[in-house]
Amino acid sequence: MAWRGASLGDVVAGATVAATSLPQYIAYAELAGLSGIHGLQASGPPLVAFSFITTSPSLSIGVTSITAIMAHAALQGGDFKAANGDESWKDLLGAFSVLIGVVSIAMSLCGATRLVRYIPAAVKTGWKLGFAMTVVASQMAGALFQAGAKYPASNCSLPVLTLPGPTGSFDWKLAGGAAAVYRLGWMLSQPWLWDADTVLLSVLALVIVMYGRPYIAQALRAVTFRKVQEPVAGFEVIIATLLGTLLAMAAQYQGSVVGKVPSKNDGGSFTDMAVNLAGGWVRQMPWEMPWAALMERLGGVIPALLSAAAFASVDFLGIVSVADNVPLGRELFGQGIGCLVSGVAGSAPVGGSLSRSLVAKMTGASSPVAGFVAGLATMALAAPALAGLLAPTPKAILAAVVLAAVLPSVVYPKDMMAFKGRSAIVGWSTTACTVLADPTKGFVAGLIVHILLHPSSLKLWSSKSA
Repeated sequence: MAWRGASLGDVVAGATVAATSLPQYIAYAELAGLSGIHGLQASGPPLVAFSFITTSPSLSIGVTSITAIMAHAALQGGDFKAANGDESWKDLLGAFSVLIGVVSIAMSLCGATRLVRYIPAAVKTGWKLGFAMTVVASQMAGALFQAGAKYPASNCSLPVLTLPGPTGSFDWKLAGGAAAVYRLGWMLSQPWLWDADTVLLSVLALVIVMYGRPYIAQALRAVTFRKVQEPVAGFEVIIATLLGTLLAMAAQYQGSVVGKVPSKNDGGSFTDMAVNLAGGWVRQMPWEMPWAALMERLGGVIPALLSAAAFASVDFLGIVSVADNVPLGRELFGQGIGCLVSGVAGSAPVGGSLSRSLVAKMTGASSPVAGFVAGLATMALAAPALAGLLAPTPKAILAAVVLAAVLPSVVYPKDMMAFKGRSAIVGWSTTACTVLADPTKGFVAGLIVHILLHPSSLKLWSSKSA
């Protein structure tokens, strides 16, 4: 059993991952169309479940910006929430997570992980760039306006195009990724509409997260008389969040904030903590979920299964990019279990997180016990007694944290620029389809373009698979 190598370092690593990941849990829940607090409360259980499956000491899973954006786009979360409300959205998203979990487990049992090494590099690179651009489009409103995404949604009218059809002309309105790109252009072209306080908080957090680590390290060495040479990974996120929150409170910031955790007991916040650890995080069991609504949303049973398979495949790329020298079939199975648990909690599908995994590795993780501890610590931190400390955190800061992770690859996509000829066409086509449609369709479109430009690859894949 992989737990045999457990050490005290796993406890330290797990607690550090939990503490440094809180802003991400909240920010990525917002990406999925959930409240930040609900995302925080649902983040621990998948980690605990995954720790019993994985053999990697440092691999950390959870809702990531990739899984959040993809799920929200695949289910057209904005439209669904507007028509049915937040609670129905949690139920639908949970059912989608469970479906992806079941498909992930089935794929692992069928040996699907053998196909990972055949994915063209241009498709993977183009998809990552397109996804990063999608994240920028989704987060920019939170960094510029007090009301966040509600402001462009209310004030930016999407163009309606009149197109010819077989039975006459019809009106077509921008939707999905194309609508997000249009709104991004609208926001960036009208800086006089930006809220000054929100922009200042966003820029402060962005600068600290992207460029502040060397200065934080110098200050830490001075304060500890050089007993601590380097802060743990992610420490700059905590500093940015803490400093931005204190400034917002001092200035009586009027923009959107995380808000308080709803307590099930009057003043019994520590009781809530015990209830959450014991199973209070369960929202719906699989047989109680709105499967008919999910099938209808995805276009039927077959399209739903295909969408889940594509999602599980793309989602698994996150684990592949993090895990080293581990049995991929087992990790895909673990992804499935994690998605099942996340769905039961009413949250988005989970995948491998590079940043959290690096934190675990840097702070001494030697076995999956680190993930188990991280999960329990996250569940404890989700109780009102502790999570209430995050209530005044401006959402502009959380948006800046996400932007800091993706902006460098968007501003200078060096990996994409290295491709030439047909590979460049494949890469940029994948990027364009990912941005204008959604990450799942972009990934599939990239594979199709690669096959059209490299027809011999089909014969190569079939011979290798055989």
